[in-house]
This record gives sequence, C-alpha cells and structure tokens, in this order.
Amino acid sequence: MPTIELPRESWVERLNAFTIAHEGWTASLEVFGPETGQQPDVVSLPLIGVSADRVDHDGTVAISVALSAGEHLTRVIHDVARIYVEQPDDGSTAALIIESADGTRTTVHLRATPLRGRPSVLDPPGGERDATA
Repeated sequence: MPTIELPRESWVERLNAFTIAHEGWTASLEVFGPETGQQPDVVSLPLIGVSADRVDHDGTVAISVALSAGEHLTRVIHDVARIYVEQPDDGSTAALIIESADGTRTTVHLRATPLRGRPSVLDPPGGERDATA
C-alpha cells in the first residue's frame, strides 16, 4: 500500500481536506511508542476531524472523535515531525500516520460508515469482510 508524506507547510490545508473527506467515518487509533510498544487508544468511533495548529505551526495535531451526539474525545499530539497518508491503489485513504519527534507513532485507521450514505471504497462489495483482516 503506497504511503505518502505530507509536506509540513501543507499540514493545515491537507488535514482540513482530510477532515472534509472523512468526517463521520469510523476511526480507530493505535499508538506505538518505542518504550511501550503498540497500544490501542480509540476503537471504532466516528471521526470528527484532524487538525494541525494554525497559529504557531508548532507541530501540534489534534484528532477528535465522537463519543455520543453531545460528547467528543480529542487526542492532542505534540512535537509532530511527520505525517503520512496510506493510500490503497484505488486512491482511497486507509490510514493517517502521525509521527512525533520522539519516535511515537499514532495511526488513525479509517473505514467508511455506510450510514453516511457514502459507499465505502475500503469495504468489499456486499459488505462482507474477511474475518482475518
């Protein structure tokens, strides 16, 4: 699966576009730390958005997901060094990878939510998923 790095100067614009394209999609977050290994953080919650700091451009990225109709959870990642987008061959977005200067990686895995009325390019036709995937 091809992975592209987003240029730092385009983080604000690209993450805004990412949010517009993926708002409401099911998001799961995993954090991989050099000392802690891989840890699940958020499992299957609707994505509200991903944004980069607009004022200071200090390498802060926020990821927000909905807990309920009136509640949300925001994960703030400081000292971001790189942001990558994993793209399947069909051009859809499968994941966003945010790497901090200390080597910690936060991965946002996405799956289109059929209830939003958008056909999922990440799900196979007919809605069947391989249970081993």
